[in-house]
Amino acid sequence: MSRLDRLGKYEVRRVLGSGGWGTVYLGFDPDIERDVAIKTIRKDLIDADLATEFMARFHNEARAAGRLHHPNIVGVYEFGEDSLVTYIVMEYVDGAGLRDFLLSQSGFTFGQLVALVTQLLDALEYAHERRIVHRDIKPSNLLVTSAGVLKVADFGIARIDRSNLTSFGTVIGTPSYMSPEQCRGNETDARSDLFSAGVVLYELVTGHRPFLGPAETVAHRICNEEPAPPSLHAAFKLPPAVDQLLARALAKKPEARFPTAGAFRDALQDVAKLGVEVDHGQGTTVVDIGTVMLKRPAPILDGATMDSVEHELARFLGPMAKVMVHRAVAVSRDRADLCLMLSECIDDPDTRRKFVEVFNKTTGGVRSSAGGSNAARGTTRATRVTHTPPGDSRLKSVVLQPLDDAFIDRVTRSLALHIGPIARIVARKAAHQAVSREEFVRLVAADLDADARVAFLRDTGHAQG
Repeated sequence: MSRLDRLGKYEVRRVLGSGGWGTVYLGFDPDIERDVAIKTIRKDLIDADLATEFMARFHNEARAAGRLHHPNIVGVYEFGEDSLVTYIVMEYVDGAGLRDFLLSQSGFTFGQLVALVTQLLDALEYAHERRIVHRDIKPSNLLVTSAGVLKVADFGIARIDRSNLTSFGTVIGTPSYMSPEQCRGNETDARSDLFSAGVVLYELVTGHRPFLGPAETVAHRICNEEPAPPSLHAAFKLPPAVDQLLARALAKKPEARFPTAGAFRDALQDVAKLGVEVDHGQGTTVVDIGTVMLKRPAPILDGATMDSVEHELARFLGPMAKVMVHRAVAVSRDRADLCLMLSECIDDPDTRRKFVEVFNKTTGGVRSSAGGSNAARGTTRATRVTHTPPGDSRLKSVVLQPLDDAFIDRVTRSLALHIGPIARIVARKAAHQAVSREEFVRLVAADLDADARVAFLRDTGHAQG
């Protein structure tokens, strides 16, 4: 694919980006002499037994997306395929992803953020009125031109069920922008997009996402924890209305959120008209909130260090390393979090440990607030030792049962009844830490609420008397 020079009638000029599904190219339409973006999906990543159904569904979704004609939605022109790939030809947007756009600015105001999110909500309102839900709203799918025009990409593509792809296409990622119902694998509707838009707005206002941590932790927090009010993290004193707006946007139950994108937009516009106190060092002044400058979030790695990490990871994982590093940097909270996300892409414990050592050397070392993860410390379950407190007769007769794959699978299925599809990720992480069945069950049950924990322990035969 790297030497590809034509897809259908379109000339392929250069690569714009790569991902787990395939490659995005800059193309040229010779008939009407315009640049286009061509997003390809490699056919070898699709389960052979489901290929016909998948391609039919992909075609239908592309056709639906092609009916969306809105200034804030990337236009879809054509669907096609050849022997190697299926592709969608789209409007070429000469711009950057939302996060890159903001990082390229010397500064930005609250009003500028409101303008960008308003455009996002305008696009969602238009699509939702036509019964098309995006389901993957996140900064990388939001493109911004140099003139500040936001365009939502991947309508239609985002709706495809990614479970039909092999693990190559899903080896790294985070549910940071997913709604609770998506994390649980439940049915979704337009209100799921509004939750994701709320996550984007929260990140723009505060400089970080409302739910932080590795994938399995983020999914649990999205489903069970309330995020800190943005006023606790913003660089200035936000009016209470901003906290209230985002609390509603990020409500766990869909019916508690804004009913439509238009309602969300109108509420945001009302907030943008409020005054806010700003401390100038000699007392406070009430100013228009839209004029307040926000801090630009600092990148986790500088360009040279990121290139070094990509190079080292490529030694272990090959050419996909560049994509993995960029995705992980975009959603990691700090270097320890980044190290954890990247190391968990490597299945072999010895190889993982070698990468962690190289990562620490390349980046100057990482340290987590919790003392570091098992992945970051390079430990395995064989290095963990459990001591019985002297004189504790209750534990002297306990025989710890060894952990085996069959037991892990059985417990994972039980855990999935309580937390949905993320159970597999939670179980995998716990299996790397535990030395016995008892410890494994304790680890995977740790984040369940009280009622769910009781039911889970009972189902797995570990109920406490």
